[in-house]
Amino acid sequence: MATTHEYQTVAFFGLVALFEVLERVRPAREIDRWKDLKIDVLSFALALALNRACKLMVGGVIAAWTPVSVAAAFATLHAWPGALRIVLAIVVVDFIIYWIHRAQHRSDTLWRTHAWHHSIEQLYWFSGFRTSFTHSFLYAIPATSISTLVFNLSPLEAGIGYSIGLLIQFWEHTNIRVNVGPLRYIIITPAYHRVHHSTRHNRSNYGTAFCVWDRMFGTYTNPDLVPPDEPLGLGEPVDERQVPRMLIGV
Repeated sequence: MATTHEYQTVAFFGLVALFEVLERVRPAREIDRWKDLKIDVLSFALALALNRACKLMVGGVIAAWTPVSVAAAFATLHAWPGALRIVLAIVVVDFIIYWIHRAQHRSDTLWRTHAWHHSIEQLYWFSGFRTSFTHSFLYAIPATSISTLVFNLSPLEAGIGYSIGLLIQFWEHTNIRVNVGPLRYIIITPAYHRVHHSTRHNRSNYGTAFCVWDRMFGTYTNPDLVPPDEPLGLGEPVDERQVPRMLIGV
């Protein structure tokens, strides 16, 4: 039987091919892929390694330190159908990450974990992997604990959940023009997340999968009201001497 890691690897390369084609066919903006290629490749390699390391760390802590009584409290959920548990895990994790993400923009301390991600000035699927170590660790806590402890996903189910999460990661950062119709009231779109990466509107549109949280909690900015060529990034050049600190997220 294939392991979770093998499912993740197949899903990753499949999504790389899909979104590379989509961006070539329906680009939202003209971008210079060579401009930040070196830093994007470095960030990409680090993000993959850090994400896996953080999940292993969090998973190990959960397995070693979770009281039996806590695990038993979720036993009823463990008996639910796999598809339902996967969907619920995605919704619950996204809700928690909405609040973590929002806190990263409201707290100077937590902003340091997230600033590297917002140094992106050209948004496309590859640049979305620009995340710091502490950013990856913070997000791995709910992603790992909810899927393993609360919903007890099997390797196959966790692999499917990971594939959906990776699809969302590619989708929100991709450089494509797309109209999803009424679904825009439920899920985020590339244009929606592009607003969040803009210099002027980065304290809105915190949702990473569903836009309903922003609509519910007053942090929604309509992407139709933001110019399509709105500048992205921090609004100032990144000092190269600060890059190591930003990569760590401190």
